[in-house]
Amino acid sequence: MTIYCPICNRSSDEFNFVGEFCEVCVTDKLKEKIPSSVTIERCKSCERVHTANGYQEPDKEVIKEVLHRALKTKCNIRVRSFDWKKAVVRFDCDVDGNDAVFDRDVSIVVKRTMCIDCYRKTSGYYEAIFQIRGPRDDADKMLKKFMNFMEKRGAFASRVDELNNGYDIYSSSKTLASSFFQYYDLKPKRSYTLYGLKHGKEVYRNIYLLRL
Repeated sequence: MTIYCPICNRSSDEFNFVGEFCEVCVTDKLKEKIPSSVTIERCKSCERVHTANGYQEPDKEVIKEVLHRALKTKCNIRVRSFDWKKAVVRFDCDVDGNDAVFDRDVSIVVKRTMCIDCYRKTSGYYEAIFQIRGPRDDADKMLKKFMNFMEKRGAFASRVDELNNGYDIYSSSKTLASSFFQYYDLKPKRSYTLYGLKHGKEVYRNIYLLRL
């Protein structure tokens, strides 16, 4: 039996229907609820994008997640193309148990920000000082080992001071610095220095002295 769309009078002989409405009217109605442009926050230093889980590398899955959140849609989406100016997005929506599938061009506005990691790097942030003391060759090897350990886990050294008898490394994470010594079964001499107050509590910086 032929049915007619109550909005546009298109017939089921010529168009697919989603419920009692033609697919054209259904998708037009859905498109009205989708923003024509979205803003993506991107770190001006490391180029990572802001997500619900912090700043991440902009791979396909991350871009999809960022767009889905920005578009505020319950539909499933697939990013068909993306170039930081425009995205072509395919929407697959459930309408009363029926699928409504359509493509939509979405303009991309990039907001340049700075992630907390890059801010800390540029501001000289550190939580711990690792003091290496010993022969130059041994100190160089320990420095390289420590830097590799930290970088693989997302931490960094905001400063490295070369001394006559070793190095002072200013580490962004005292937790990872401590993990380094446990991982390699090292026994540094530990001390602390008061840094300031945070939410009314005293904050200390850790100092680790390792003699080789």
